[in-house]
Amino acid sequence: MSLAEILDWSIALIPVLVMVVLFAWLDVFKLMAPRELVGPLVMGGFMALVAWPISGQMLDTLPMGYSFYSRIVAPWIEEGLKGLVLASLILTNRIGYKLDAVISGFAIGAGFSVIENIFYLARFPELTTAVWLVRGLGTAVMHGATTAILAATAHELGERSLRRQGGQMFNPLWLLPGYLAASLIHLVFNQFPSHPMEVMIVTLIVAPVLLIGLMRLGEGETHQWLTEESEAHRRWLEEWKGGGFPADDSGQRIKALAASLRPEQAALVRDYCVLMAELVLAAEEELLDRDRKVDEGEAVRLRAAFARLEEVKQSIGRVGYAALRRRLPFSNNDEWELNELKELLDRY
Repeated sequence: MSLAEILDWSIALIPVLVMVVLFAWLDVFKLMAPRELVGPLVMGGFMALVAWPISGQMLDTLPMGYSFYSRIVAPWIEEGLKGLVLASLILTNRIGYKLDAVISGFAIGAGFSVIENIFYLARFPELTTAVWLVRGLGTAVMHGATTAILAATAHELGERSLRRQGGQMFNPLWLLPGYLAASLIHLVFNQFPSHPMEVMIVTLIVAPVLLIGLMRLGEGETHQWLTEESEAHRRWLEEWKGGGFPADDSGQRIKALAASLRPEQAALVRDYCVLMAELVLAAEEELLDRDRKVDEGEAVRLRAAFARLEEVKQSIGRVGYAALRRRLPFSNNDEWELNELKELLDRY
């Protein structure tokens, strides 16, 4: 490989990956460890592999030229494929707050653009460095930004729905407004093939400002959410430790369940609720602390609490736990916080 080819490949692939790392570094809560960026990057890249044969099939079978396809059709297909990756992250509870939703979305788009650019680099090696500059600093950043917008919008709608209605069910309609916005932005971006440098410059100015703005908004929301939730969980824990049941709807539903059980089973239900509240509160306090460090004594205590939680869950039994789980006040965000705490403990 010649020096010119090395330069072309570097310009086309490296800048957007550097931006992924930079945005994760700017996250004051450090919600995503570097290794957690690999999954969205790889899945985004996989969707670029999926898009390639879809594009070829459509161009071969439908009466449209490449220009029409790339300007009008491709944005809807590509944003839809990246949206599927985002949906899978939401469904598997790998996204907790808007802040890591934005970072994950940008990483998905970055992974997509890297594989797409590799295709073009391999197929059109004769293209000039200016082309790869536009693709590396324009098209790639656009892919990341549109998926970040889709992720932020879906997260916002999901949070509003869950706060209003309760429950933990994912609704695909949360993705629709963000998908439309991302696809339209992508479509507009593709309308100026004769002015690539100008479009690249606008993208480089607008996209980072927009993304940093979304991240700052996400930081404020994350801090507010963690503060409010930790206070609520602390009150809930105090009521449990006081020997009674919390006065909220969840606490009263658990009280009714406990009354229908044998005394030893009711005691297990209480133990589970206390342990769960302690661990969720510890996870929230650790996130608010922002240093992503746990001292050795606290790590030992938390590991023992997780082990005891699993032991109590097994003792309650599958049917009993299913009945209890429906009455617990913990959200998907709380489950995500527990996963983050477990991953942090695994480092020690």
